[in-house]
Amino acid sequence: MDDLKAFATNGARIMDSLTGDLNNDGKPDVLLVLDPPADSSQKLGEGAPRTVLVLIRGEDDQLHEAASNQKVVPCATCGGVSGDPYGFVRVEPGQFTVRNGGGSREHWSDEFTFKYSADRKDWLLDKATRRVTDQDTEAHKTLELTPKDFGSITFKDFDPAKLPEVVLP
Repeated sequence: MDDLKAFATNGARIMDSLTGDLNNDGKPDVLLVLDPPADSSQKLGEGAPRTVLVLIRGEDDQLHEAASNQKVVPCATCGGVSGDPYGFVRVEPGQFTVRNGGGSREHWSDEFTFKYSADRKDWLLDKATRRVTDQDTEAHKTLELTPKDFGSITFKDFDPAKLPEVVLP
């Protein structure tokens, strides 16, 4: 049994974990989402982001951190009146997706899919889908981006703020 708590250091807690073959080697790996310790002085829209870890099973049959990102999942209060923006993670062979959402009248959501590149031995952003919907008028807009739009971005270097935002007219 894997001790995922060993990766939740400095007071972080495990928010989510999914098992799957993240690097197409036939071994069960883990995608882990960590929540930093709560800070009672945080205001709405402020706070430490979550950490997402890619844990790969090594030759020793133990999990090892292969990549991490502290920008892909916003802080617990960064979803506006909708609450916590963390939606879910999905794991499929050789890839994973992170979904977030929030807002109030204008509800936003983001889905970022990363695929494993055997050549680079890393996970690269493969698709970004950004949506916004006006809850009153039902006006909506979707922006789908691919590497043609954003180039080659590794998971560890990914920052959603560097992608185009989707806005209603």
